[in-house]
Amino acid sequence: MTTARALKAPQWPQRTSDAGIGCYVHLPFCHRICPYCDFSVVVYDERRSVRYLSALLHEIGRMPAPATLQTLYFGGGTPSLLPVSHIDRLAAALRSRPAEEAERSFRDHPGAIEFTMEANPARDASDLSAWLQARVNRLSIGVQSFDDRELHALGRDHTAEQALKFYEAARAVGFDNISLDLIAGSPGQTIESFKRSVTTAVACGADHVSVYGLAIEDNTPYAAWHGRDPRAFPDDDAVAAALEIADDILTDAGFIHYELSNFARPGFECAHNIGYWRQRDCIAYGLSASGYRAGLRYRNLRSFDAYCNAVEREQEPREEEERLGFAARVGEAAMLALRLREGIEYADFRRRFAIDPERAFARAVKKCLAADLLEVDGESVRLSKRGRLLANSVCAEFLAPDLSS
Repeated sequence: MTTARALKAPQWPQRTSDAGIGCYVHLPFCHRICPYCDFSVVVYDERRSVRYLSALLHEIGRMPAPATLQTLYFGGGTPSLLPVSHIDRLAAALRSRPAEEAERSFRDHPGAIEFTMEANPARDASDLSAWLQARVNRLSIGVQSFDDRELHALGRDHTAEQALKFYEAARAVGFDNISLDLIAGSPGQTIESFKRSVTTAVACGADHVSVYGLAIEDNTPYAAWHGRDPRAFPDDDAVAAALEIADDILTDAGFIHYELSNFARPGFECAHNIGYWRQRDCIAYGLSASGYRAGLRYRNLRSFDAYCNAVEREQEPREEEERLGFAARVGEAAMLALRLREGIEYADFRRRFAIDPERAFARAVKKCLAADLLEVDGESVRLSKRGRLLANSVCAEFLAPDLSS
């Protein structure tokens, strides 16, 4: 097993800014759909993938990026499931703009932007080198657990051994920025089995670890199972205990707990996701993809056929649009900022919104401080350790700021 190595940190957050934008591309295909998944995904077949690639390329051609692109994220689904030629064509389409838009797309050399792709460790590792050639420079591997019994219960199509071999293969071909996903609260999980998964992620030398509490989504096989036998799943207290253990193990190993669900070795924080939490503009392409531009939030159609039909007919594939008013933008910015380690930085909010954040959030701060859910130091307000476990409730208190003069 690989141990932590002295990799040069890419420092992507320091190389990006609020002035640039991110780009998300949704690739919805999976070999099979996990029983807990509520994402917009479809079972892969070649005919569907060719049709979808054509629709994506058409949508990309119709809606060029309106500012300097600084992060790119291929999510899903299982992007690594697609033929390498599809990945390369999509990346090339985002690079290949008309000459007058050259500054709005990829800089034309490797390593110019953070380019993340999600990967399933059941996927043949033979494509890893080709992904590097397509300029993917950050790999996010959906391990979920290093316990085979938990993986079986999660409906995953890989084993713990396959996950480790895939990780080692990625390192061997030259990936030097690798994130691993883990799930807390899977059926049959114990504190000890979860500890082993987290310590394995540390021991193998991962640069970034995302730890998500399992959510039981409506209309999924897990929802039906949970309804029949809730005792098959760890309860809320057990999940909270697991998340605290992950925090302890990872921070002791030198990771920064920079966002509620995300830990990184210094300099390996994900700039694309920080863009979401900083409320930066993000252009989005594909089925169900959600974007944000100058206060306009939008989401594309969730149905595979509806999305493809709309693009093929030269119609707008958006299903929802919401123009956020000023107060809503400030409240959302506060909610998102609280997810980050730095929390709501008063100077930052004064610069971005020309408001007095101490006054705007005084009621919420007073209420949450009384419940020991916040820490305040005169320059910022952030979640306490207890507050991180109740983050949704705390963040909701900040959604309606007092902006009266």
